[in-house]
Amino acid sequence: MSAELISILVLVVVFVIATTRSINMGALAFAAAFGVGELVAELNADEIFAGFPGDLFVVLVGVTYLFAIARANGTTDWLVHASIRLVRGRVALIPWVMFVITGALTAIGAVSPAAVAIVAPIALSFAARYGISPLLMGAMVVHGAQGGGFSPISIYGSIVNGIVEREELPGNEIALFLASLFANLVIAGVVFVLFGGLKLWAQGAVPLDGPSKDASKGSSDKGDLPEGGSGPQPTGTGTGAGSGTGTNTAVATRPDAPAAHARLPPAGRAAKWSRPN
Repeated sequence: MSAELISILVLVVVFVIATTRSINMGALAFAAAFGVGELVAELNADEIFAGFPGDLFVVLVGVTYLFAIARANGTTDWLVHASIRLVRGRVALIPWVMFVITGALTAIGAVSPAAVAIVAPIALSFAARYGISPLLMGAMVVHGAQGGGFSPISIYGSIVNGIVEREELPGNEIALFLASLFANLVIAGVVFVLFGGLKLWAQGAVPLDGPSKDASKGSSDKGDLPEGGSGPQPTGTGTGAGSGTGTNTAVATRPDAPAAHARLPPAGRAAKWSRPN
């Protein structure tokens, strides 16, 4: 059996073990590379290390770390909600917003599984809130990730374009990117039609998150109160006597009484008002 065929079979075994067991595929493949390299290809350690893609490893670690920070500090959540506001809450456009956001994340360097893991929980929460098919929303996220996955600066695009250049094969980075984007865009359109996307247009636009008009009006009314107050100041128009039984000192104004007689006494004391002569 040739070394090439053995390498393919070992790769299949690594994939199966990593899928069925909770073992990191990269660590398992790293160990398998030394086994196949020394036992089958008769390579020494230096030659095996020479084949390790150090530049790609740095890109993977750096980009993954960057998007982990973006997810932890809420940047991706803000991006999604800002995009929903951009389409003015139209339910039918929400799946396409998820498609564009996931595609943009992978196009600028995020690994497709990482981009899907970031956007999918947010997308599915919108699906449950507005009655969108979860299958439709999930498919839009996945195909968005694949649509942007072969941009010239993405992980997959860098790998493919690097291999093409190294092997001196004819290729075009932009053509590769646009071909992948167009294919996934067509598939996303078909999925949108088949899983109820056209019915979402009937829902129109949904109210965006934010303070309601009543709440805003209440805040405005409260802002008109005197500092430290909680309601309009009491006013009196009668001409009789009164007593204060509250817990705070109140101020009453009468158009026919001077200011000196307008202040009520403290709580618990009886007070008599005298009419001006």
